Amino acid sequence: MPTLTIDGRPVEARDGETILDAARGARITIPTLCHHRDLSPDGSCRLCVVEVEGVHGHPAACTTPARGGMVVRTETPELAESRRFVLDMLLANYHDAEYGTGERAETEFEHWVRHYGARPPADTPPPRYPVDADPNPFLRVDLNKCVRCTRCVRACADVQGRFVWGMGYRGDDVRPVAGLDTTLLDARCESCGACAAYCPTGALDDRMSVGRGRPDRVVTTTCPFCGVGCNFDLHVKDDRVVRVASNPAAPVNGMSLCVKGRYGFDFVHHPDRLTRPRVRRYLLAGVEKRSATLAEREWVETDWDTALNLVAAKLVAVRRAAGPDAVGFIGSALCTNEENYLVQKLARQVIGTHNVENCARLCHAPTVAGLSMAFGSGAMSNSMDDVAEQAQAFLVIGENVTECHPVFGTRLRQAVLRRGVPLVVADPRTTDITEFAAVHLRHRPGTDVALLNGLMHVVLEHGWHDRRYIEERCEGFEEFRAAVERYTPEAVGVLTGVPAADLRRAAELLARNRPMAAVWGVGVTQHTTGVLNVLALANLQMLLGNMGVPGGGANALRGQNSVQGACDMGALFNLFPGYQPVTSPAALAKFDAAWALDPPAPRAGGTPSLGLSDRPGRTLTEIVDAFGPGDLRALFVMGENLALTNPDLNHTRGCLAAGEFLVLQEIFPTATAEFADVLLPGAAFAEKAGTFTNTERRVQLIRPAVPPPGEARPDWAVLADLARRTLAADGRAPVGPHAGWAYRDPAQIMDEVAAVAPLFAGISHARLERGDRLQWPVPSPDHPGTPILHVGGFARGKGKFHAVEHAPAAELPDAEFPFVLTTGRVLQHYGSEMTRRAEALTAACPEPVVEVSPDDAARLGLTDGSAVRLRSRRGAVVSRAAVTDRVAPGCVFGNFHFPAAGNVNNVTTGVLDPTSKTPEFKACAVAVEPVTTNGDG
Repeated sequence: MPTLTIDGRPVEARDGETILDAARGARITIPTLCHHRDLSPDGSCRLCVVEVEGVHGHPAACTTPARGGMVVRTETPELAESRRFVLDMLLANYHDAEYGTGERAETEFEHWVRHYGARPPADTPPPRYPVDADPNPFLRVDLNKCVRCTRCVRACADVQGRFVWGMGYRGDDVRPVAGLDTTLLDARCESCGACAAYCPTGALDDRMSVGRGRPDRVVTTTCPFCGVGCNFDLHVKDDRVVRVASNPAAPVNGMSLCVKGRYGFDFVHHPDRLTRPRVRRYLLAGVEKRSATLAEREWVETDWDTALNLVAAKLVAVRRAAGPDAVGFIGSALCTNEENYLVQKLARQVIGTHNVENCARLCHAPTVAGLSMAFGSGAMSNSMDDVAEQAQAFLVIGENVTECHPVFGTRLRQAVLRRGVPLVVADPRTTDITEFAAVHLRHRPGTDVALLNGLMHVVLEHGWHDRRYIEERCEGFEEFRAAVERYTPEAVGVLTGVPAADLRRAAELLARNRPMAAVWGVGVTQHTTGVLNVLALANLQMLLGNMGVPGGGANALRGQNSVQGACDMGALFNLFPGYQPVTSPAALAKFDAAWALDPPAPRAGGTPSLGLSDRPGRTLTEIVDAFGPGDLRALFVMGENLALTNPDLNHTRGCLAAGEFLVLQEIFPTATAEFADVLLPGAAFAEKAGTFTNTERRVQLIRPAVPPPGEARPDWAVLADLARRTLAADGRAPVGPHAGWAYRDPAQIMDEVAAVAPLFAGISHARLERGDRLQWPVPSPDHPGTPILHVGGFARGKGKFHAVEHAPAAELPDAEFPFVLTTGRVLQHYGSEMTRRAEALTAACPEPVVEVSPDDAARLGLTDGSAVRLRSRRGAVVSRAAVTDRVAPGCVFGNFHFPAAGNVNNVTTGVLDPTSKTPEFKACAVAVEPVTTNGDG
């Protein structure tokens, strides 16, 4: 490593570093404008010039390599004068009506202007460019403040990989332009805000934050949307969030954010927020629900004592009258780990039922089941850093990664662009990521097993499999091999519609470029064959020796911000926290002792205990089915919108309407609130403390930045209060070491999790606060965490190959319903109740769309934007048509973020995967019909 002298200090530089790199490593500040460590060097602003002995002139530190023996000075009178001159020149064409007013945080440019005492000339010409002329709802453009540093251009290219910005025009008029000097959105801008985040002058800024003032505090927290788990800074003024800013120290995302994370924060302050408990009038009047009049069904705001005492009394009454399994609980992927732990503890300890679930049942339950069968652990095996930086090939299947997990999607794009990593995409739709694919395998919905078996047939045919890995680490290979022999590329082409040549090319790319990372989403799991699909992916990764190695792995991208955590904490019908089976005598004895109550309830056989059964409870779909029509009489739901996200919504709504007693703990009056008897107002992510666990098993803190509105309370505090009241109403008291409910804060709850779940034994808020980056398992307080699973061996011992066979979707097209519908998310929306209450996100995507191929649209008489009805055996949905070749003829796509008649889940099927009980959202038969303008539909 070369050693140089900077400002009289010896400094060691790593090979390939510049003078600027070396100086920053030694905490020596050199001013910059055009340079940023995340971006390719430019060297145009001349602010970072330095003096180097023996070198003529003033070289730019950001582009000059550091060499041994160099003697560098970074701050001399001559350098200061040079920098002042540069800033004076930039100020000559710089106009900012807000400059110097103190109404917002100081920009980098303003900082250096102030530091060097630069001054604009007295005869500054008037502004040349209109302000805020671009209609993009997220970005404010004021090119009068542009200093032509090109950071926006390089941020869009180097970070986002979209190439929206470029430099246009000539001479003194050169400036950033979007695309071919068009609008940002027309240039396919994804509105990630990277250009604004890297802009040193505020020429590009976050529109919704301009004019909101300088923050009075900044709080670092974790995003509440997808499972990537980005960190960012909330800028708060007068107890309102006014800006989301990138935090360069964020472990997952650095400076990168997506449109939702950066611009979707204003839902926190939406006037629809629940601020006081509400109960139906008939509950206060003692009137039976089924006989209540419309007036008696009205909501009445009340105090917390009244609401919680009413809920506690009803839960105890149902438990005593019909047994603990007459009560069900739904946790939330949107809430914290600590809150989901308390939900399942409330269900199991206080009520005595395993009827506790979360929305993973609707998405990645097949991943948990399939990977557990193959490897012994059902979680994402590798880290996102590891995948993006070390994989030599990618298979992305059933995952619209740049819309559903945008920040990770940009990293895959960059791996293709910068490292030349071959990408194979398998998806019925032509999603954005397919633009970067070496091969797009456009298979028919519901044919994943056939496709994957076909790829493995080619691998085996050519002897590309890893024989040594298979012999040493796996079992069941011969039975698996016999099964895939039948899946020739030609036979697979008949089943999937994928040309044999494309299948062969894809197989060769994946086999010859190792390690290969398999990445998938709910396009794989939301099928009646979801578990089989996951087993096939596990087979592929064992076949190629890609498990337990950097850059490989089985990488299922979890959907919502902490759906991984909700599963980890035991909000599952068959598992205690830390994936300890409820059928295990040891686990049952542990939790009976930890949560012991006095007096104990009798258990079958007369053994004193909590009354916990060793029989698993009901899954989420079974809970809904049993509520109302069945024997489940009371249902407690925290942060889950069953009336919007479940399949076959007419059936779901019928069950919710028929139910005896429904408690909903939420931040908004959601579609499910229509069926609730009690509404308990919770706190949003920015209003409470706790942790989320992202898709790669990384546990991260959230921190309160603003107070909850009105009388709303953090969900953990509501749950603890309810548990205390329910135990008191039942005449029982905690006596076990972890039986109590008097938590002072979420940190104490996590300490309890660590005590009862070995996977998390080393996780604490104290470690996270001091910066420890922890991915479970973390078996002890001094353990660093586990970035890669299955290194050296699988959790189950040997990895198990499974012979899996293609099976068609449960519902295939016919004469009456000739189209296949598949569903998914769009970039601007996630948890619809939140993002639809974010003003800019709603402006960008205000209504649902149904994608129809140009051929089908022409045949049906549809045009882009015309009204269209989807009809299935279960219901109908009316939407707008988007005529696009993203879908193949015979296939249509609908997003599910919108309520009422626009929700595509009105038509989806409730048929389940037989193992995981996950619905087949991704394939059902529909009719597509134009809606006439005469009032039809």
